[in-house]
Amino acid sequence: MRRRGFYLLGLLSAMQTVVVLAQNPQDTGPNFSLTIYLFQPGQAEPGQPTFRKIQVDETNISNEPFTERGCLEFQGVFHVSVMYNGLPLKEKDAAAHKKREENEKSEWCKVAPQKIPPGHSWTRYLPFDVDYPLCKPGTYEVTVSRESDPEHPEKSITVKSNTLTIVVPESEACNL
Repeated sequence: MRRRGFYLLGLLSAMQTVVVLAQNPQDTGPNFSLTIYLFQPGQAEPGQPTFRKIQVDETNISNEPFTERGCLEFQGVFHVSVMYNGLPLKEKDAAAHKKREENEKSEWCKVAPQKIPPGHSWTRYLPFDVDYPLCKPGTYEVTVSRESDPEHPEKSITVKSNTLTIVVPESEACNL
């Protein structure tokens, strides 16, 4: 009887070891989260568009520091999604956006890569108001996303931010 109990205990111990070893701690998902805020430095003149940017805070949610390249906000890494009164809003001029993005990938950006310690954030500003002028009165919902590993799309996960709700009253409508 004792021998059976000993074998049963050994079998249970072996099963637990297999389960622990089967877990892959390196494949835990993205090492950052995205949180967005509306950055609106001033009021526009009546009939003119209001200057707006999206402040994106990338927070290191891993236990290890990681290095983040500079100027990603100008290189097409971040994707902005805008809903207007519940319907998807298309970019004002997608071709112009693509051309501007290509120009901004050039050598002008000299921001050095930054090491982000665990729990810390790096702030970027996305100029989205050229592509998505919020001129019509109504409710706009803005979300930002990016891939966790753009250089290795097969391993990448899409990370989405919170959603901002921006209400444009009739009094702030602009003429474009």
